[in-house]
Amino acid sequence: MTLLAAITSSAANPAAGGGPVAHPIVLTPGAAPPPPTSSALPTPIPPSAWTLAPADPTLPKAASFLAASLTSCSSLPRLRTLLNSFFAALSQSLSLPPPPPALPAATRALAPYFPAALASLVASKAASFAEFDVIFALAESRRLPHPPADLISTLSDNDRADLVCSVLRQAADLRSSEILAALCFFLSPGTNKAYDAMMRVKGRWKDAAVLAVQKCREKGPGKMKVDAAARQAALLLMMGHDGFSSPEVCLHYLFASGNVDSVVLGAAVAELNGGEVVRLMRYLNKWIGKYQRFPEAQACPEAVGMLGLEQCDSVPSFGAVIRALGVLLDNHFSHLVLSTEVREELMAAEVMVRQLAVEAESSGPILDLLRRLQHDK
Repeated sequence: MTLLAAITSSAANPAAGGGPVAHPIVLTPGAAPPPPTSSALPTPIPPSAWTLAPADPTLPKAASFLAASLTSCSSLPRLRTLLNSFFAALSQSLSLPPPPPALPAATRALAPYFPAALASLVASKAASFAEFDVIFALAESRRLPHPPADLISTLSDNDRADLVCSVLRQAADLRSSEILAALCFFLSPGTNKAYDAMMRVKGRWKDAAVLAVQKCREKGPGKMKVDAAARQAALLLMMGHDGFSSPEVCLHYLFASGNVDSVVLGAAVAELNGGEVVRLMRYLNKWIGKYQRFPEAQACPEAVGMLGLEQCDSVPSFGAVIRALGVLLDNHFSHLVLSTEVREELMAAEVMVRQLAVEAESSGPILDLLRRLQHDK
């Protein structure tokens, strides 16, 4: 029996083959194969048939109306009405849930969709009406990377140290006038209310340090990475808390910012008076002593992500401290050298910097060797 006869016979009598055949193969000599049931490539759509849904004009109109209305807004109730109207239009245009009735809560809920250009205008107008809850909601949501020029000075005049720290923490660029306003506010608190606000900021650092220590003591599976981050965070928070006064803790937010240019900082530092220069020198000297005592301290971004300890991002690095000290000496060297009350601290800072420089120089060959070994691997 030929192969063709065997196949056709098996297809005709499935029982003879020992069982049913689900998909019999039938070969017909000379017949064309059947067409495929579906094409491998999709049917092309001509470009003339492409269409886009029309953009919703509601949101641009609402944003333009809010920006234009803020310039002429002259009362706090009017500001609240404008913001509530814009938030309702924003939620409707983006198919979001209705905003909460409270204005600060609505600001936090819609902050990810809030235009950055409008956030600066809203913050400026809210500061003029002392609507600080809205400013805090915007700053907490990181919607003020470019704060208005008068915001820090207005917050300082109203003794809102917590808001000044929040704005400094996220600012992408700072003008010399803003840096000067923050320096004068922290180095020379004018009222007891301002000092009390700075004490509350330091209290949050203490709470964060206690939380980091508690995380270090927790035991359980998979805790090695968290424990290492908690230990590093506890060290950083201890360095930033112990030995610093409440106004000095607030200074951390300014010098920890990586967006403060040395030239702009120098223009602000040059305007400080003698007492403020001495206090700033002592503040920077404390940091040099901390890094000399704890050279293993380094930035710990994991502490913010895993543990929620945002204060760890506001610890000035050793490089930032040295740059600030250099700027201070460049602008006020004569005053610092001739001042009897700071001369000893200046000499102590010189000794510590020299020791750290010698240690860094001696560690250079070892670091080069380690890099070469890692590269060879």
